[in-house]
Amino acid sequence: MKTSAISSLAVSLALRNSTARLQGSLPGLQQEVVNGKHNDVGLALGAETRKLASFVADIDHTQRLIDTNEQVGTRLTATQESMTRMNNLADDLTNAVGIVMGHSGQNYAARQTAENVIAEMTSILNTQVNGVFVFSGLNADEKPMSDYETGGAKAAFDTAFQTYFGFGKNDAAAASITRAQIDDFMTTQVEPMFLGAGWNTNMSSATDEVMVSRISAEVTANTSVSANESSFRHLMLASVVATELYDSAMGAEAISGVSEYVISNAGTAAGSLTELQGQVGLVQERVERANEALISQKSLLETFASELESVDPYEKSIELNTLLTQIEVSYSVTARIQQLSLMNYL
Repeated sequence: MKTSAISSLAVSLALRNSTARLQGSLPGLQQEVVNGKHNDVGLALGAETRKLASFVADIDHTQRLIDTNEQVGTRLTATQESMTRMNNLADDLTNAVGIVMGHSGQNYAARQTAENVIAEMTSILNTQVNGVFVFSGLNADEKPMSDYETGGAKAAFDTAFQTYFGFGKNDAAAASITRAQIDDFMTTQVEPMFLGAGWNTNMSSATDEVMVSRISAEVTANTSVSANESSFRHLMLASVVATELYDSAMGAEAISGVSEYVISNAGTAAGSLTELQGQVGLVQERVERANEALISQKSLLETFASELESVDPYEKSIELNTLLTQIEVSYSVTARIQQLSLMNYL
């Protein structure tokens, strides 16, 4: 029969090491019970971890698209509201001019309305949303509209009038201007300033190209409106003509031509604005539908990811209680062994 020596110290140390291992497992198990997820996903899932990583990446990408669409939606709403205000301005100008037609002594009222339209239009087209200029096209960080008085457009108008007629608009000779002459002046000299290249030279720094946003994984849409749209140009043209030529020495015949010209361009602007609002409305609807689909997609991906990384709370609770019981037993046995001593038997 073979015997071997064993000491209470060796047994005590072995139990202490076992207790330490049990204690090391405790925090991770407690975390799983609280969170309902694997504490070490890689260890728990093994090769399946690739699926979870793919789901998480897809969730992040989908959330970025949702966030982008929310910003786009805010910008489109601001655009719609701005165009509604400008449509109202076009109506105000048309009504003001219609009221004073044939009453040259009240031209100042229409001129004042036109001045207000210019000021409000400039302010509206310089609208910012989250630091982005809504009507700047691709130059989203640059204010699109210059001030009419100081930006060069007014000086260009005055120069064109002086050059075409050979005298200023407030000169006494302006009373001799005929209807045909003023019509030709507005068509050949003023229109190019606003409907042609002069618009970009004197008033607008916006690009014709607008912002394009990805509203879903495979779909993009034009999500802004440029200040260079013809509707804005026509309304500004009408307002400038009314502002400048109602404040002139021209006779009733020429002023009558100015009034008809202003009403015609304001009406064109209103019609174009309504059409443009319809186009923006369609984009808004597309963005909303895309966002609804993205939210549903994200929810589904989160469900898949959750199924992979989730643990059975009942099973983990049983494991935790078992582990705590083992640790308590280990503490008890270790304490009893540490109390063993030969001195007790001497």
